[in-house]
Amino acid sequence: MLEKYDFFNMPKKYSLADYESAISAIIKKYSKNEGLVSVYNWGDPSVYGISDIDVLFVFRNNTKNALPFFSRSFNFLSSKARYLIRHPFMFIDKNSFKNVKYIYPSANFRLLYGMNISINKISSADSRYSNIALLNDIIIRHYPRDFIEQYVNKRINVRDTLLRLNSLKYSIKIFEDLAIKKNKEWGKKLALVEDLRRNWLKKKDFDLLASLNEHAVNMSIDIISIFKTFLIKNNLVKINSGEKLAYNGMKNKSVFIKDWDKGKALREMIKIAANKKTFHSILPIELSAQLAQYSKADGRISSYIKDNIKGNISYQMKHEGIIKKRISMLNSQAELAFKLMHSDFAAFFDFGYRNESGANNWAISLIDRMRF
Repeated sequence: MLEKYDFFNMPKKYSLADYESAISAIIKKYSKNEGLVSVYNWGDPSVYGISDIDVLFVFRNNTKNALPFFSRSFNFLSSKARYLIRHPFMFIDKNSFKNVKYIYPSANFRLLYGMNISINKISSADSRYSNIALLNDIIIRHYPRDFIEQYVNKRINVRDTLLRLNSLKYSIKIFEDLAIKKNKEWGKKLALVEDLRRNWLKKKDFDLLASLNEHAVNMSIDIISIFKTFLIKNNLVKINSGEKLAYNGMKNKSVFIKDWDKGKALREMIKIAANKKTFHSILPIELSAQLAQYSKADGRISSYIKDNIKGNISYQMKHEGIIKKRISMLNSQAELAFKLMHSDFAAFFDFGYRNESGANNWAISLIDRMRF
């Protein structure tokens, strides 16, 4: 298998002190910004040199002023800090952060700087429905796209793949919390992922990494298939009319079809990736109802979704109230991004929307349009 693949972006050796130094540099740089209330992270680095850092900035609800130019992107940090953090920052207003359980019901946020904000508790029913909505969003954003193009192109981003394989355990944990499915084979694969991560710098088992990436393609397809059945069986989503809906959001391109079959969908996605066309996921039409519901709200992300949906469906959703709360928070994040003029993630789930306020974002937008 090894000779078939090209591997790049190798993990580097770092220590806990390096992560702590990166966090200190971030706090020093951002703590002077007007309107900043707190800095949080969620999830501690478990494997130094591979794990990344999820950083969240909480701003006052009435924040109006843009960030100083060199605070508008994590790309302005040192190369070492960028490596350890790996991806752009998150920003949120204080009121939205208090209700963050509707976005991530099980996330544990750790205060790094500033005011410790009390997060509102939600009912067990709301937590369950929020997890269902979360899994729906994760599938649209990540499955099977995170693994399939690497499998087809035989070219693997080593560090990113180690991160993405590890993230599968969170989706599977949601499955178990919802009592959807407990799969022993998935558990075995996740144990292999954990061992591979912890011993990567010593063993560098490229064959196992490629094998696990291939298994992740099938695992993610199975997650989609089982989730579709779960939605239908529990009357969570009912499609009254419509057979196809396409979504053209940047990096989130998806086609949702009626009578979805996992084998046919996988073969077609492999074909698309092999032909090096713009990749899009092929997903069950039941998953499109949430996206359609998001498009009905007022806000920047909702408008972006609406502009990029092609096709119409009529549907019923059992947890429509949770969907409304989620998109309200995502739209609030996008509005904050517009005011701050930052170039990092516009929201926890942005569905391809990019902030275009500020000269920095104008330039990035121009580049993105040429790339995607």
